[in-house]
Amino acid sequence: MKRIVDKGSRARHARSLVMGLLLLLALASNAHGPTPARAQQDDRFPVPAGLESAVEFWKRVYGEWTQDEVAFHDRDDLAIVYRVIHQKKSDDSESYRANEAAQERIVERISQILLDLAARNPDPRTLSGDYEDVYEAFGPGAGPARWRQAAGRIRVQRGLKERFLTGLLHAGQFHEYIVKIFREEGVPTEIAWLPMVESTYNIEARSSVGAAGIWQFMPSTGRLYMRVDGTVDERLDPILGGRAAARLLRHNFQGLGSWPVAITAYNHGYYGMRRAVRELGTNDYMTIRRQYDGPAFGFASKNFYAEFLAALSIAQNPAPYFGTFQPYRTLEFDLVTMPVGMSLPAVAAAVQVDEARLWKLNPALTDAVWRGQRNIPDGFRLRVPPGYGREAPQQLASSAAARGGRLRTITPEDETDEARAEFYTVQRGDTLKSIAARHGTTVNEIAALNGLKNRNLIRVGQRLRVLR
Repeated sequence: MKRIVDKGSRARHARSLVMGLLLLLALASNAHGPTPARAQQDDRFPVPAGLESAVEFWKRVYGEWTQDEVAFHDRDDLAIVYRVIHQKKSDDSESYRANEAAQERIVERISQILLDLAARNPDPRTLSGDYEDVYEAFGPGAGPARWRQAAGRIRVQRGLKERFLTGLLHAGQFHEYIVKIFREEGVPTEIAWLPMVESTYNIEARSSVGAAGIWQFMPSTGRLYMRVDGTVDERLDPILGGRAAARLLRHNFQGLGSWPVAITAYNHGYYGMRRAVRELGTNDYMTIRRQYDGPAFGFASKNFYAEFLAALSIAQNPAPYFGTFQPYRTLEFDLVTMPVGMSLPAVAAAVQVDEARLWKLNPALTDAVWRGQRNIPDGFRLRVPPGYGREAPQQLASSAAARGGRLRTITPEDETDEARAEFYTVQRGDTLKSIAARHGTTVNEIAALNGLKNRNLIRVGQRLRVLR
């Protein structure tokens, strides 16, 4: 008997087999790799060919080397690490200088070995000890020319493992808010980990040149995106600073067209990177990194993107580096708009919250507010503990009314010069740079406020105006 085949059934069976195979492939893809959406996201932050060793170096700095370990490495080729020593970190000035002197001796020793290798080009089988270690740091293919050039490129890097872990703990308080802000501003949420590079999430971070907060905004740049003055300094608030950082990064990307270059511009400056793009005729990150020779485009700028990639990798998968740990809980609060300007003690009494707790919730309020020299401003979005937001507006309004409704923010327009200024008396060992860093301002601003012609000449006991 002739077998009759149902062609429609065969077709349906074939389609079923194909669909089943596609389903298995999809499941395998999900089990062993990123989804297409994730892959597209990761493509914005590639590790370009030639940058792998730099990323791995910064992973060691953040996740392997402790604060008591110091690495001696080549400044331009981070794959070359000559030596890692144990040297206890100390902030005591005498111990600090002793550590620096010991490091300088090791740098000189490595430099001498490199120059000697370049002069003699010895048979590697005859080398031992320090000479063998330096030779092997280069791997095969090195020769006199590379050794001679490397002799002047030795750099020292202390490990940051403890600081990085502390940063991850602190990030737990704010990261959820910052991710939400970045999403609202159209900026990739991965960049919300950038403070791990800028400050390792140190909320009190201040640089020697006046940058402040976890996002390390300078006063001049900060004022473009947020409020920075003697009453409110939003640079000090991780969340408010996060909004400003997202907008700055978005501006960088819109003008430069590349996230690696936009992130580098966060360190080097938008106009500096735009100059690099124009001079080289490309926004390819590795081309810029290798070929751009702008005078300020040094080690920090060239490595900023590699540091970000390393920090991002560790932050997204910290267990291999730090084991199990619990970040601090997400900060919770209610928001209340100040109806009038009021002093901190008056606000604390009105809403029945301890002043210290208000301080922790509102880091954008400056020291002048906490010292009672300035009021919490009218219109300020005050954070109060969760549950307090329902009654706080009425409590504040009643408190203001009881004081005759006359309380208001102290503004530059109605302050005398003396009331507007904060003064500092110069101590032994101070410099304008150290004073500026301590007060969140810049050397130029202090010099202008005090009419200083010679910025290197200040005297002990001199009274300087440091804040407008």
